[in-house]
Amino acid sequence: MTAGEQSRASSLLQRAASLADDAATLLRLATVRRSLGDLQGALAAVRAAARLKPQDFVILLMLASLNDAVGATDQGARVYRRALECAPAGHKLPDALAKQLDYARRRVAATDAWVRRLQAWQPNAELTHAERERMLGFRSAVLRNTATAGDQPPAFVVPEVPNAEFFDPQQFAGLAALEQQSDAIREEFLRLAEVRSGELSSRLSGLSAPHANAAGKGKWAMIPLIRKGVPVAEYAALCPRTMALAASLDLPNIPMISPSLYFSVLEPGSRIAPHTGITNARLIVHIPLIVPHSCGIRVGNETRQWERGKALVFDDMTDHEAWNDSDRIRVVLIADLWRPELSAAERTAIGQLMVRELTV
Repeated sequence: MTAGEQSRASSLLQRAASLADDAATLLRLATVRRSLGDLQGALAAVRAAARLKPQDFVILLMLASLNDAVGATDQGARVYRRALECAPAGHKLPDALAKQLDYARRRVAATDAWVRRLQAWQPNAELTHAERERMLGFRSAVLRNTATAGDQPPAFVVPEVPNAEFFDPQQFAGLAALEQQSDAIREEFLRLAEVRSGELSSRLSGLSAPHANAAGKGKWAMIPLIRKGVPVAEYAALCPRTMALAASLDLPNIPMISPSLYFSVLEPGSRIAPHTGITNARLIVHIPLIVPHSCGIRVGNETRQWERGKALVFDDMTDHEAWNDSDRIRVVLIADLWRPELSAAERTAIGQLMVRELTV
């Protein structure tokens, strides 16, 4: 690591970690993986370190910051609180650690301020009695999430919204236009990949040829155009048609969560493990752009294959997984949509309840 040979250091640390359960080794492995841009690999290493030393505030600070880095801000806030509880009192800390602890305090203070706003929130008169009860139930779910211990994914659940699998795309405004323009969206993706090839090459190793990068197999990556409601200018500017088409969708306004719009890249030989989403207030839509053979997605008990230019809409709070067993890259455009069962007044209330700041 000192000599700047990060990839070699990562390989050696991985070997060392496989030989013995050692938190310090895992923390170093997380550090070098983060320097290489492998955030998910770094997160896996530091989670393993935290299981060995759950009260180590340095490990917890790294875990919290990596949660933030991958967009898991709610988990990050909870882990920052644990780090503060485990920090040594009355000790002079190195400047870098002292700054991290100060940031942790501000993150926890911001979460506490949000909880106070949630507790004071009152439904407005536009909600019917049934909607009012549903939104109060949603608020209770949000409050339970903030009190959850550990590095667990949040679940912002609107009660009485049934679990589902796939939905008919025809019932959602704007999707037909995205399907019709999927070739244009695909061309913008390819243009983006070309113009930004230097920074995106590690995420697109299977684009040009089969098995273009054997070491990259098993990888999944996102190239964001809109991240949690904020356009990512360096990518969005290269996809004007895609951005214009997405503006016609019924995009949710759920602060710190939605709307999101991104290209999802599944490399050859990759599998996204079964998982669930963050809230049932939204649905997920896939617009398939590059679809080789031997690819598929399972949502609940139903399995489907992507077809180029044909939208798939599903409830990501239902357990789901995806795979690419081909020798080519798979690319879909992903957006989120308001859950159709929610009224306009409920959507406004959800937006109000989810407004919060990262720090104060």
